[in-house]
Amino acid sequence: MRILIIDDDRQQAENLAALLAGQGHEAFFRSDPVMGLAVFEAEEFGLTLLDLRMPGIDGLTWLKRGLEMRPDARIVILTAYGTIDSAVEAMKKGAFDFLVKPIENARLQSVLTLTENAARMSRLAGLSAPRGPDTEKIIATNPAMRLVKDLIRRVAALSTTVLITGETGTGKELVARAIHLNSARKEKPFVAVNCANLQGNLLESELFGHEKGAFTGADARKLGKFEVASGGTLFLDEVAEIPTELQAKLLRVLQEQEIERVGGVKPVRVDVRLVSATNKDLAEMAAQGRFRPDLFYRINVFPIHLPPLRERPDDIPALAEHLLAEIASAHGKKALALSPEALRLLKNPTWQGNIRELRNVLERASVIDDDGVITPADLLLPNIPGGAGEKASVAQPPIDDQLDDSERRIIVEALEKCRGNVVAVAKELALPRRTLYDRLKRLEIDPAKYRKGDPG
Repeated sequence: MRILIIDDDRQQAENLAALLAGQGHEAFFRSDPVMGLAVFEAEEFGLTLLDLRMPGIDGLTWLKRGLEMRPDARIVILTAYGTIDSAVEAMKKGAFDFLVKPIENARLQSVLTLTENAARMSRLAGLSAPRGPDTEKIIATNPAMRLVKDLIRRVAALSTTVLITGETGTGKELVARAIHLNSARKEKPFVAVNCANLQGNLLESELFGHEKGAFTGADARKLGKFEVASGGTLFLDEVAEIPTELQAKLLRVLQEQEIERVGGVKPVRVDVRLVSATNKDLAEMAAQGRFRPDLFYRINVFPIHLPPLRERPDDIPALAEHLLAEIASAHGKKALALSPEALRLLKNPTWQGNIRELRNVLERASVIDDDGVITPADLLLPNIPGGAGEKASVAQPPIDDQLDDSERRIIVEALEKCRGNVVAVAKELALPRRTLYDRLKRLEIDPAKYRKGDPG
């Protein structure tokens, strides 16, 4: 790999160039940042190592000019311990990574590996853009959502960490899967972890695995999600819920690309593309000391924000059609359609639960409907003129309660049919097992009560 070193300390630059040359790289250095910028513009380099503190042109200014010349350049900042905050600021402005002086060889090798992987992914993307399920399930009539699809296609070719933000129910996991399926990693595992469901030691074991005897009940070695996802993509949902003590370990994994199992002493190398998601303001949490700022900047290299459904009503017709097709298929029903009046009503609510709430409303309507056409009478939209709620003679309970009751009834019926077998219920309802467990927990349904066909 051709590497350019820009450092006003000539001796350090020479030593680093010699080290890289000894490892088989073609290394060049310039101690004058102005001359270095001219070389950078004139020639192609796979990686540029840039000192942060230099006379004439400081590192941040050099970075800005360099990225204007070559937007796809991979520039790694060289910094001392006292200027790490400035290095983090440089990453926000487009730096690929940073190295702390004196540079540790293991950390340098990690950065070189990441750079080579990113270059390989870019070449593969240039030869043939991956196709498949990718973004087809993401409805994008709205300009903001069209931008989201474009961002997915752009970032998928790299191994850059991605942070997906947005309210609950906006489809963050769907975006994460689209990134994976558009990438060169698509043949490898996509592994999802909901960080809010597991805390403390359980989450640490889930992410990093454990050795036999590491703690009471650890009867055998268990591989963590990082190892399972190696070569593919790891999706950390609700990443804001990771305890502070685990955040430091996660940061180390991202820096070193290696993990240690709980109770283990030998590092295990992993190759994982990390995609995270949250419905919280991580920047604010970092400012308040409730989330590590250095970890925030590591996972927020490429942010993608999903707008709430109430801000994209133009997507509702296509979304509703898509969801109804999924619902009909899952329940073995004939094709379902929306009447014009029903569609008009669907555009009115604020959809605080976003796409998830829209799906629940349509699923309940599909149960009530008996002719294949969803009408206002089939929709549970109280307080909307012309909706079913307007015709009720008594006050309706809140819509969330009614949706919970409808969902509980569907799940209980399936549990009774399958005699409490959760795996069979998941297949019956065409739900991912993890989603079903989440709903059982939220609705306080105990599958054990149905194992003999008696709901008790």
